[in-house]
Amino acid sequence: MSAQTAPEAGNARHNAVFFALLRRDLSERHQGSLLGIGWNLLQPLLQLAVLSLVFTHLLPARAATGHVPYAAFLALGLWPWQLFANALTRGTSALTDNAALIGKVALPHALYVLARVLGSVLPDLVGMVLVLLAVAAFGVPLSLAGLPVTVLALLVVLAYGVAAALIASVLQVFLRDVGFAVGQLLTLGFFISPVLYDRAQLPEPFAIVLGFNPLAAPIESIRAGLLGLPVPWIALGASAAFALIALLFAHGLFARARPHIEDFL
Repeated sequence: MSAQTAPEAGNARHNAVFFALLRRDLSERHQGSLLGIGWNLLQPLLQLAVLSLVFTHLLPARAATGHVPYAAFLALGLWPWQLFANALTRGTSALTDNAALIGKVALPHALYVLARVLGSVLPDLVGMVLVLLAVAAFGVPLSLAGLPVTVLALLVVLAYGVAAALIASVLQVFLRDVGFAVGQLLTLGFFISPVLYDRAQLPEPFAIVLGFNPLAAPIESIRAGLLGLPVPWIALGASAAFALIALLFAHGLFARARPHIEDFL
């Protein structure tokens, strides 16, 4: 057999380092904690329980859920939001946290961010299974026919998470305040996304404005698909197109910043 070409050998090294970074992120994320990765599985259930208690019993839940328990309505919007938020939060500091390694290992900088995002998404997807089991425990029948649209909408959410993490990680290199700003923006984003409420119950002007939130369509599509309700295909298609634009913009920003990243780390 012929020896590997230089590009093939380079790709093999990049793949090896990428998976080493992913294993490190998964193993070190909860190092020293008693439950370890179990926190990734418990977090969405605990947050769901707290929000369900607050908005079902302590405050009036104003979501037009019909015959669907509010806790189930909340769960189907909460876990896709969590997947996006965790991917962005973890990815923002991927370059600055690996500053020492970046100077020593010839690896495309984007792979550091992608390893962080994947290390966040994989446990969140396992947690998603527990959330769906919890929804079924509420006695809510989930529609198997809605699984394809759920997968499609999840890919849109993931695309936004990757794009946002790439953009934020680059900006964090040049301006270390970005990490703090991301936390504040995520808090705002949570409340303007249809997680706690149904936009259809809001006054029409507010519902229209909040519909421009690019995460609104995939979150509502996941909820509609799994509950057997009409899926907002046009809005989901527009959101998917915007997600592609966001990925292209993030790639372009990374390419322009690449020659200067090591100088500012």
